[in-house]
Amino acid sequence: MKSKLSWLPFIPLALAACFFKLAQGFLPAGAVFGLSALYMEYIYLGAVVLIFIFAFIFCMMDKEIAKYYEPRRNIAAGIIGLLTAFLLAADGANNVMNLFSAGKMDVLNLAESILAMLSAVIFVVMGLNHTFRNKMSKRFSLLYAFPALLCAVRMILSFVSFTTISLRLADVSSLICYIFATMFFYYYAVALSLIPSKRAIKYCFVLGLPACAVLIPYGISALWFSFDSVDLLNNLRPLEMLFFGLYILSFLIELTIFIGDEKSVAIVTEEEKAPNPTGEEKVQGFFASSKNEDESDVNLDPDVLEQRDTNDFLVQEVKNENDQPYHTVGMEEEMQHYLTEDTSFKEDEVNNKGDYESKLDDIDKLIIKFNDLSV
Repeated sequence: MKSKLSWLPFIPLALAACFFKLAQGFLPAGAVFGLSALYMEYIYLGAVVLIFIFAFIFCMMDKEIAKYYEPRRNIAAGIIGLLTAFLLAADGANNVMNLFSAGKMDVLNLAESILAMLSAVIFVVMGLNHTFRNKMSKRFSLLYAFPALLCAVRMILSFVSFTTISLRLADVSSLICYIFATMFFYYYAVALSLIPSKRAIKYCFVLGLPACAVLIPYGISALWFSFDSVDLLNNLRPLEMLFFGLYILSFLIELTIFIGDEKSVAIVTEEEKAPNPTGEEKVQGFFASSKNEDESDVNLDPDVLEQRDTNDFLVQEVKNENDQPYHTVGMEEEMQHYLTEDTSFKEDEVNNKGDYESKLDDIDKLIIKFNDLSV
């Protein structure tokens, strides 16, 4: 599969991005080919964009990659997911306390805090799934989008902060980090929910690789050179970004190892699980024909119709004591009193001949006499 070839440009370019990002703090200005910190920042972001372009080309050329993927057991992703959940919960609770203590409600900051705590719950579910290989239920598919919503709100907050300072002093890297993180977690939620999508798995590679290349160096650089030793809670944000990048990287490694081709992976719907080719449907444990009663009666054999009502019953024959038919037992004497012999038909036989001759005309009588004389 050509999507796996995205790792070839990713490895050198990700190392280059990490080097130029960290070199801004480790090395003095101009020590790297005479480049300033601003130019090294541009090279860092340029390497991330190149990773995105190469991954997009390789994934779009791949026609064999499967459309669906079920997460496997991944201890590294499980541990990172649980740690990320702890950081998000602490960050969300801290922001809520700061908002109430300041006495000034900000809608975006409040929404960010709520989404951070909800995303913590999702990362707990995903972390346990990676660790113990539990099957995620599809009914939680809507909740998988909370990390993407959280990154989207933080992206908006980063963009809004640029309006108050000079663009030269703005932290554009954080904005790029949240852009790639938002898009990755969106398609990651689509892939986990098994929602029919032609390119969800492909875009996990396309957006996940540059997200790793931009998040991990940014988190390491912020923690190393801008660590706040006075208020430790201020370090939660760069630490979260570092763990975001590590979680995405561990998942992409798992995806690269276990992903199959399109022919080997398919989703079986409920209708496909229980086909009904005979036209019968199961209703409360019984099978009922979907045909009309008139059609069923027409197609049945007459012999079957005579026997179908008594096939499953036991029949016991009981004989009378006198071995006589039921309707004649003890009724001979009564029948003698009530039944009389009809003799009217005998009188008809006697008078029938006379009546017949009386109805003949003269010609018929002559023909009869003639026949008698000839005989």
